[in-house]
Amino acid sequence: MTQPLFEVKDLKKYYRGRGGSVTKAVDGVSFSIYTGEVLGMVGESGCGKTSCGRTVAGLYPRDGGMVRYRGEDVHAMRGARRAAFCREVQTIFQDPYASLDGRNDVMELIAEGLDIQRLTRSAAERRERVEELMELVGLNLSGLHRCPHEFSGGMRQRIGIARALAVEPRFLLCDEPISALDVSIQAQIINLLMDMREKKGLTYLLISHDLSMVKHVSDRIAVMYLGRIVETSPAEELYGHPAHPYTRALISAIPIPDPRVERRRERIILTGQVPGPSDRPDGCCFAGRCPYAEQSCFICRPELREVSPGHTAACHKL
Repeated sequence: MTQPLFEVKDLKKYYRGRGGSVTKAVDGVSFSIYTGEVLGMVGESGCGKTSCGRTVAGLYPRDGGMVRYRGEDVHAMRGARRAAFCREVQTIFQDPYASLDGRNDVMELIAEGLDIQRLTRSAAERRERVEELMELVGLNLSGLHRCPHEFSGGMRQRIGIARALAVEPRFLLCDEPISALDVSIQAQIINLLMDMREKKGLTYLLISHDLSMVKHVSDRIAVMYLGRIVETSPAEELYGHPAHPYTRALISAIPIPDPRVERRRERIILTGQVPGPSDRPDGCCFAGRCPYAEQSCFICRPELREVSPGHTAACHKL
């Protein structure tokens, strides 16, 4: 591995509601993202993946812990250093319909970052750069002065990718980039992202609940449950030898495209109630649904520990 691009230590992100209730969306998460890799982050809806990613990228303030980018505290950056960080770290959002301002045409949408960062010196250079980006992501130049509502979801997401690439970033936070798209074009967008990774030397944090896709494109995977990371591993190792009971349940739910195998294989069906957002347990966050839980699991929080080289899991039974 190279040096970490991001180092996240004991990160916390809380949301406070009426009556003093607190939702611990991210509750003491630690991990690293290395230069040039794709780190996949998976888990069911509401587990804190998006809150974690956006706090790491500096879009949300933290409530505890530390996020370091190339050795610097992200949330302490100011002035020119903050502007440089915003240029190097870009986001591709989940909803291509809501993430683009419908009042602007493609030219203005893609050029927005160029204007903010003052990366072009003339109108001609600005237009040339936008056209290069459109061709790079597979957009026809005839759409240069069309507005977002004139495009399909897949084309809108390509506009969003071009906009993110305009400022020559080092890192992309991909927050469920295909979940709002038709199945027929999801693979096109993922292939485009992987192609950009090779051409531009990018690093990705890829947030998704599509486990089969994440396995296909990720170098390492982090599994989240109720605001905590319960397992991290190289992709092939995770799917071949999952260590945490929650990970095993997730993987057992992935359909196998062979009816005979699908009928015979064992499914892990989880029982028990998921704790409420302001009622997280003190011990293992998965204890209430785990078939192997003991009394100590409800009291003592397990820490991530290595079960094989590069493979960690947070479980008292390992």
